[in-house]
Amino acid sequence: MNKIFLIGIIVIFGSILTMAGINLYELAYAQGNSSLTATLSGKEVVPPVKTGGTGMANFEVTDNSISYQINVLNAGRITSVEIHKGAAGTNGEAIAIVFKPKDNSGNLLGNLPKIGDLPKFSDISSTTQKSSSFSASGNINESSLTGPLKGKTISDLISALQSGETYVVVHTEDHPKGELRGQITENTS
Repeated sequence: MNKIFLIGIIVIFGSILTMAGINLYELAYAQGNSSLTATLSGKEVVPPVKTGGTGMANFEVTDNSISYQINVLNAGRITSVEIHKGAAGTNGEAIAIVFKPKDNSGNLLGNLPKIGDLPKFSDISSTTQKSSSFSASGNINESSLTGPLKGKTISDLISALQSGETYVVVHTEDHPKGELRGQITENTS
């Protein structure tokens, strides 16, 4: 009887240690990965812009990489999408170019990048612009960094994104200073 009791205690104790180990692993994994979002609108541009455009920018951050998915509806012809350093309600300097058409024409539909012909500053996996909508996804790399982050690392951009003082701005032909903007915030789950 004492043997069965001792084995039961060992199994229970082992289970507790295993569960604690799993929770510690999940905590360590969660600290290395995060998800960030920016809701894009003309009201957030400084000064505000009247537009029917809206959008979302999502970023998945790991220890040394950033992937993005950007979707925009009802905006003008997009000339670039950038990340800027700045608190809500203030304008700041660009720190990363997320997307820019290769020939600066803004004609994304006619200039879809080919696999071997991607812009040097971003690893774009897909992009689409039809009439007034736009979608792009890919990875931000160190050659995307500009302004005060030029020559720095992706880790420096990750630190800036997680500071809560960065925003996405969508530049268009009609609004070269920005038609849509959204503060980047960390998703909580």
